[in-house]
Amino acid sequence: MENLNQLHKHNGENVVIYVKALRDARKWIGAATIAVMAIAVSGALYLGQYRSEGFLQFGGPIPLSLETLDKDKDSKKDKDKDKDKDSNPGIVLTDYKRYAAAFSTSERFDAFVQANKLQAVDGIGVLRKAMASGDGFNKMVEPIFPFTKMDAKELMEQPKDGGNNVIGLRISYAAGNAESAQRMVGLLGRYTIDSIIYSNYSDVLRFKHIELSAKITKIDNEIINMNERLEMYQRKGVVLKKIVGNYPEAANKSATSVISVTEDSARYLSPITHLMSGEVEALSTSETIITLKRQQAQNALLREYYDKAKSLLDTNQSGEALLRGLEAVKEGVFKTKNLNDEVVKEVYNMITIDNQRAINLYLEKSRFIAGPTLPEKRNIRLSAVLLLSLLFGFFLSSAIVLLRKWWRENL
Repeated sequence: MENLNQLHKHNGENVVIYVKALRDARKWIGAATIAVMAIAVSGALYLGQYRSEGFLQFGGPIPLSLETLDKDKDSKKDKDKDKDKDSNPGIVLTDYKRYAAAFSTSERFDAFVQANKLQAVDGIGVLRKAMASGDGFNKMVEPIFPFTKMDAKELMEQPKDGGNNVIGLRISYAAGNAESAQRMVGLLGRYTIDSIIYSNYSDVLRFKHIELSAKITKIDNEIINMNERLEMYQRKGVVLKKIVGNYPEAANKSATSVISVTEDSARYLSPITHLMSGEVEALSTSETIITLKRQQAQNALLREYYDKAKSLLDTNQSGEALLRGLEAVKEGVFKTKNLNDEVVKEVYNMITIDNQRAINLYLEKSRFIAGPTLPEKRNIRLSAVLLLSLLFGFFLSSAIVLLRKWWRENL
């Protein structure tokens, strides 16, 4: 028991000695703590980055629906469908995920940089490294929806399908230079739109040749069937004219009652009625053949245009350059065509309208409506830096004083 008391007394004396050592070195501890705080703040100010942000708006429904020559598309049902689609701007979530899978890859970004000759832009190397990292792009570009979960709870009526559309992007980027951060946000916005254009037209241009070829073949079969039907009406007409000539009194006899005509009872109609009906059917069939041949010629022109456009796609990695190059492709295709021909002129005008609408949607309406901002201060939490450096400096300097004291007492 006596030994234990002596040990406690010895430990108590040691504590008093170390506390006295800290008290005697309080000025040095204070100076060291202030020095650590100064170094930490200076480092934070030097290493802190400027963060620029921007809100990129999609100017309408994406992808843009292209014009079509099919007359069936003019039905009221399709018009209502198009109206509903136009009332919901933005990108459907499933389409956005498909686009994001393409433009969040470093390979696509490298192709964009090379296609637009951006290798020498200040800060592009750092951005390329950020894109190459796993979730680099997802941290810089976030989709914006028209309604959040909180909005949906507050609304009397739940939003329809348009509430799931991505209407824009919130883009942010941090760099050591304010101008560089702002420039990279603008470049990321341009890159996402460029990639969306490229993805859309890649799908359209790669499959239009097959689609139009199948449509031309289908119309060709329809023309064959219509020609066979027209020949049948003509043959029946020749026979009916002979019958009418053989029975002139029946031809001059007018109908005295209205009857219901069915497939079985039609044979009992007068020859002149059959003849008139056949001529009307033949006229309608002839008009249908003319319409089908018109569509076939127009689809052939469209196939030629899309084939040339696909060649442009195969030699281009920039969506914007591809979109702007379609006008030159159109002019090249129709340079040798007769634009005074209404069949040709309609296709020419339709392609012109498509290109103008696409440029308006993707390159004019889809734009930054906020930012990219030019940050004035570095993105640092100075209060947190001061507090942490104060604690670190105090404990570090105190530990050094105690270590020196122990070293002197034991050696």
